[in-house]
Amino acid sequence: MVNEMSRRIRRRGLLFLITVTLAASVFTGQAAPAVRNDYGASLDYTDFFGKKIGVITGSICDKLSEDGLNAVPVYYAETAGAIRGVRNGEIDGYMVDLFAARVIAGYPGNEDLRYVEIPLEKFFAPIGVISADREIVGRFNAFLAGLSSDGTLADMRSRWLETEPAPDSRIPDIPLTDESGTLRVATDGDGMPFSYAGVARGALKNYSIELVLRFAAQEGMDVEFIDVNSSGLIPITAAGKADLGLDATGITEERQESILFTDSIYDNQLAIVTLRDDGARAAGTGGGFIQWLKTGIEKDLIAYDRWKMVIGGLGVTMIISFSAQFFGTAFGCFVCFLLMRGNKFVRQAANLYCAFIRGMPAVTLLILMYYIVFGSVNVSGLSVAVTAFTMLVGGDIAQSLKGAIESVDPVEIEAARSIGFSAFEAFTAITLPQVARKILPSYVGGFVTLVKTTAVVGCIAVQDLTMVGSIIRSRTFDGFFPIIVSALLYLTVTAVCFLLLKFAVKKIHAGDGR
Repeated sequence: MVNEMSRRIRRRGLLFLITVTLAASVFTGQAAPAVRNDYGASLDYTDFFGKKIGVITGSICDKLSEDGLNAVPVYYAETAGAIRGVRNGEIDGYMVDLFAARVIAGYPGNEDLRYVEIPLEKFFAPIGVISADREIVGRFNAFLAGLSSDGTLADMRSRWLETEPAPDSRIPDIPLTDESGTLRVATDGDGMPFSYAGVARGALKNYSIELVLRFAAQEGMDVEFIDVNSSGLIPITAAGKADLGLDATGITEERQESILFTDSIYDNQLAIVTLRDDGARAAGTGGGFIQWLKTGIEKDLIAYDRWKMVIGGLGVTMIISFSAQFFGTAFGCFVCFLLMRGNKFVRQAANLYCAFIRGMPAVTLLILMYYIVFGSVNVSGLSVAVTAFTMLVGGDIAQSLKGAIESVDPVEIEAARSIGFSAFEAFTAITLPQVARKILPSYVGGFVTLVKTTAVVGCIAVQDLTMVGSIIRSRTFDGFFPIIVSALLYLTVTAVCFLLLKFAVKKIHAGDGR
């Protein structure tokens, strides 16, 4: 399982990400804002009192910024957006952990950024592993106590958290067995350094990964990693789809009401990423459009073979779209059959389904299906996405088919029956051709809409085209180029579908002599 996770992360070309405010993890954090450049060289964390502070949605930094700085939290979905907000003057700072602040300020292209530390004693937020199983939490706490007493935990902190890991950092060899089963661990492989998963000589490297591997080895278990975005860690663990959840979210009393936390693992300091005062500019910000395009291609596509991530994300989008359209068509025909049945109860049930499914936002249906309907079943996010969109497509197609069938002149059908056609023959010869002509434009148009709607599948840890763009943004801190690439690919796909629609309609009408 570990080697499989390594191959997955290698394919993603993971560099490092600093999403520090995610939903369940193994470190005690403190936050740091990225700030504007009009505060002077001697910037101190107290300069942010009463200011607008950017925080990642779902983190504890909003509470820390309000209580510690009397600041106004401004919520962002990812670090790239928050950094853009700092540069554009939308916010006065971006609160993030110290390690992440170092990564941001030191990343190529961020030469215009610096960071200011927040004293550890000012903000304190313990962070731990999450689980829905009290017994596992108890065993993990005992395991932590053992690591602390023999110095192993201190060594891990020194190697992974107190300084930036060297490029060749690796986890010591930790042999695993499956004598006691498999430990399912949900983690966001993009979070540096707690749930960050890099590859060195075939080994996963990350503080949290090493921690859980050591725990699994002590328990006599193998490990299965479930790659999930940060916002889904608590739901997927609470639903029992994972035994443990690893990331970098602080322990709070409110969260403890919903999920179990282990003891604190690490007390990390927070920092402030800020714009420099010496006039330094980010690499690639000058030189006009050509330089911007060249830098974007090199950094966001070529580096670490990120173009493969984009192609893979596009492939996932098309798999979901084509599969949902195919199965949704078959399911829609079945629902249409029920809608036109003589039995009143069956008709009402089918009508109720169509009304329910057509009034349900796609993202809401995905979350319900993944975390509730399939919450206790080991089903992949991709399968859930196909199922959810099949339901949505089926509801739309059923209504369209019903309307098209009812619009066919019954006199034509009666005429066919009068000359010896069976009911089935009359349907295939008279009704079906007319129905196909009438619903074809809306059918293909619905597919185009479906392709765009699948952009929300990232909420259930499916790495489609949109999600891949967000991952690249989080790694390169480029707020625009990955979005533009994704938009162009969506535009290309939808344009091709539109051309196919025109071609199909032309052929059908040509067959009718029109």
